[in-house]
Amino acid sequence: MASLTHVCMWSDNGWERITAERAAKSHPGGTVSAHSGLFMCELCGQYVILTDSDIQIRHFRHSAHEKSKNCPERIFGAGYSISYSSQEHDLPIRIADVSAISFRFEIGLIRAPISSLSKDFCIEIKPKGISDPPYVFEKERLNYDSITYLSIGERPFEKYTLDFKNGIDKLREFWPAEITGISPEGTLFEKSSGKKLTYDADVEIEKEYYLLKRGYFYRRSYSSIRIREIAQKQFGWESWTLYMVSASAFSEEAARFFLDFHCRLTDHPVSLQPVWPLFVEGNYIVKHSRDSMYMLVKGNAATFKTFPHTIVRQLNHNAAHPRLYEVLCTSRQQLISAGRTQALQYTYFWEEPLSQVGLSPEVSITDLSGSEIVPGETNTLPHNKTLLFKSTFDGELIISNNSRIVEKRKIFADKPLELDGLSYGVSVQVVIGLDVVWKIDFKKQQTVITNDEAEILKRISNTWGGFIPAPHSLRNILSGMSHYPQICQWIQKCIKEDSINEQSYRRLQDIYRGIKTNKQGDKG
Repeated sequence: MASLTHVCMWSDNGWERITAERAAKSHPGGTVSAHSGLFMCELCGQYVILTDSDIQIRHFRHSAHEKSKNCPERIFGAGYSISYSSQEHDLPIRIADVSAISFRFEIGLIRAPISSLSKDFCIEIKPKGISDPPYVFEKERLNYDSITYLSIGERPFEKYTLDFKNGIDKLREFWPAEITGISPEGTLFEKSSGKKLTYDADVEIEKEYYLLKRGYFYRRSYSSIRIREIAQKQFGWESWTLYMVSASAFSEEAARFFLDFHCRLTDHPVSLQPVWPLFVEGNYIVKHSRDSMYMLVKGNAATFKTFPHTIVRQLNHNAAHPRLYEVLCTSRQQLISAGRTQALQYTYFWEEPLSQVGLSPEVSITDLSGSEIVPGETNTLPHNKTLLFKSTFDGELIISNNSRIVEKRKIFADKPLELDGLSYGVSVQVVIGLDVVWKIDFKKQQTVITNDEAEILKRISNTWGGFIPAPHSLRNILSGMSHYPQICQWIQKCIKEDSINEQSYRRLQDIYRGIKTNKQGDKG
């Protein structure tokens, strides 16, 4: 039997490709300290055995006890080449509303060209091979320019089918007819987003994941794996258990644990990041208005593909650095993906005039009562010291305290995020793509006691952010600051132009109140 050729071995540096000849030299009679003897087939994600030299020339082969016999190399031979098509980009599934007694699932329909379809267009999603009625979603339920998550119930299934009525064939480039669901042997989800991990996905140490499996996980004592039971649910005769798992060390034990669920432990996860020119990034979508885009690919990605096929130029070849690609955008919707045996990360380029989609993605920040919070500098903490964030695109919250970053949190396009415990000295930024689209600084009000006009003018002029129409109260401030001719001239200019920087106006209000307070104190 020919030796398997798509094999990785676990070493001190993680998973790396290896040949049977090199493995035999490293393991003449067993294992050596730098190598574990843990081998994995890249194509099917199952354990591989290095045969004993006493019988024949040493080679890699699958175990007779493996769960699946459908390894492509076993079926098609050693000449099989790794590849995947546009139909092999699975739609995202996520677990939602996780509690001690419940959870449910949602399928994400990435943006597709549906705006011109008729009103009677609809989507039907159902578990494969099940006679129950499908989940039906009409056109009005779908987002035209971003991802739409649709509920598919509480019970997990291995496969789902997706059909549509009164649609077009082009939709199959975005929504496959069959969607991979939940494996009863065990499926991992990223805890922060709830998204199901794909086959051969990268997992990291100290990052938390949900593990869902049918029955129970018969745990043994682990030194580098944390496992905590979250919930149990019964569906007829089937019992499913949800756990929280994470790796505490970059070890062979942790690598074996995640390999059992067809995932790779790594400290260099695969990622796709658009970098230039101007773009707006959302969930599985990058809006742009240029003929080419530049993408940065990090991690152990063996392939970088485009659908439809277009010209791609790799601009750097240093293996120690992330790879930078220039992608010629040949069609309005261009699928971009990075993967190994399957697509691990992917997104769609959508060519649109950015003036129409907006250079700053829409964000909504309110207090718990629903009152909008404007950006800038403020001396008032929100109700219950809590803010509620909603965004039309994925992004990140950066929380600083006295100019030092203390925390970063992911914000997802379709998931409100609550931030509590706010205090004076705290600054919060919303970052989407490479841009800061919203920022607020909570600072205690300080009484202005200086008469240095130049210093005051510098304070109200050295600001950033958006402009607002000149409020009527500016005229009151103008009359009350007659002893400051340069500041009065600056205010008159704002009134004439009917525009003032919002942060400048807030600072001017604080300074004016301080001046009034000092005057009243002098009179007393």
